[in-house]
Amino acid sequence: MVGKTAIKDSSLKNTKFYSDNKNYNLKNKLLKDQKIDKSFLDKIRFITLEELITLKLLVSAEDLKGKLYNFPFLRYTSDICKEAVVRFALSLADNRKEASLILGMKKADFLQYIREYNLIEEFNYDSKTKNSK
Repeated sequence: MVGKTAIKDSSLKNTKFYSDNKNYNLKNKLLKDQKIDKSFLDKIRFITLEELITLKLLVSAEDLKGKLYNFPFLRYTSDICKEAVVRFALSLADNRKEASLILGMKKADFLQYIREYNLIEEFNYDSKTKNSK
């Protein structure tokens, strides 16, 4: 259509898609469940990720009185870190597609990680509580 103004169809822009994780945020969930508080969040800002992981392992070992022999930590470290990064992306993003873009991966691969780490139930945490009100 040269020289004529094309009519733009914006009907698709008017539809609003709300994702299950629009209101998902692990930090807010832990605050609500009173597992952490604001002072804890202020303190961990000054701790490196490596230090935080080491502290968690040390506290866990103390609770078990040092009986962590034969647990294959190194075998599961990669999965633990991947799950943490997926949870981070879900907490930061408004939807799953945006979360996959944050991690630089295809949405299908990202959805596979969500299924692999059984995050579906936690993923729908806030949408279930909203519907029950």
